[in-house]
Amino acid sequence: MADRPGKKIKDEYMMDSHKLLWHLDRVCQWQQGKRIAPLHLDIGITTGCNMGCVYCYGVLQGRDMANQRFNMPKDALLRLLKDAKDIGVRSIAFIGEGENTLNDALYDGLSFAKEIDLDVSIATNGIKIPRERLQDMMEALKWMRFNISAATRDSYYNIHKIKAYDRVVNNIQAAVELKRKHKMEIAIGLQMVVVRDNISDIVPLARLGKKLGVDYLVVKPCSDTYDGTMSTPHEKYLEIEDIMQEAECFSDESYTVSVKWRKMKNLGRKGFEMCYGTSFLLQISGDGTVFPCGHFFNIRRDEFTMGNIIDASLKEVVKSERYWNVHKKIQCVNVNRDCETNCRHYYISQFLWDLKNPPRHVNFI
Repeated sequence: MADRPGKKIKDEYMMDSHKLLWHLDRVCQWQQGKRIAPLHLDIGITTGCNMGCVYCYGVLQGRDMANQRFNMPKDALLRLLKDAKDIGVRSIAFIGEGENTLNDALYDGLSFAKEIDLDVSIATNGIKIPRERLQDMMEALKWMRFNISAATRDSYYNIHKIKAYDRVVNNIQAAVELKRKHKMEIAIGLQMVVVRDNISDIVPLARLGKKLGVDYLVVKPCSDTYDGTMSTPHEKYLEIEDIMQEAECFSDESYTVSVKWRKMKNLGRKGFEMCYGTSFLLQISGDGTVFPCGHFFNIRRDEFTMGNIIDASLKEVVKSERYWNVHKKIQCVNVNRDCETNCRHYYISQFLWDLKNPPRHVNFI
């Protein structure tokens, strides 16, 4: 059961946790000081986006407008996928600073990933999804998540700064219908980022997700810089526990509303002092640059660039001394001053920190 204060619903996706316990072979290698391949990659294949979400951390990462974007070439993407499979990467999520459906190379990439038996997923705003390619796309994916942080046309425009609510909802419905028609295994989800202006949408969006027939809605806080560039309402999150619990009550055996409680309640602070998670999870910008963490896409970029998969293969990048030196450098970063709050590595880094810093008398289990 998920650790939540509200209704006890089994969250089979473990949204408020991590899954490193199912990869203890790689964890043990890391504990032994071996140079390991990452388990997972978050990759962008474009630098641009066709939305203007008020909470978008991609703006701080150097995200471009759609008409100014750089698209990763198809040959570089296919090589990246093949290299990832060869070196032992076990999953890839098409998640970057931009909207990956803007790059048509996505579809050939997904087909190739399916061909080589590489687990892949995508997070999308759902605006630009060609219906004629949707089925093939879904058949290649383990999960597909629509980023939608509002439940009405007006609030959607207020949060996402584009009039696309009906189009997105229709595309979600089309995906759900295809899944049911063809009995696909893919999980279809929604993701909501909570800011001050959409708190009143939390319960209505939970209701909408159930009506649409998706598998889950995940509710998460907005990430921010340590000095509050995004004005994330960390204190306000503590005041809306009853609203989030009400949203969770829409959960049943076929639909889960999953609140990231640990992140919602941590006031933007991390309980670990050093980030070890980058050894297991890398993030690649839409321009092909490899980073330990997406926070550094446009901040101290020269310090934390590991390489570029357009200029060199992922295999070459991971074997380079530059790659391993950047991992060491990350461990010198003050995670509560120099990083974003509620980062991508939050859960796994807490687990790895605990492993590195055991309690006394560990044999007394």
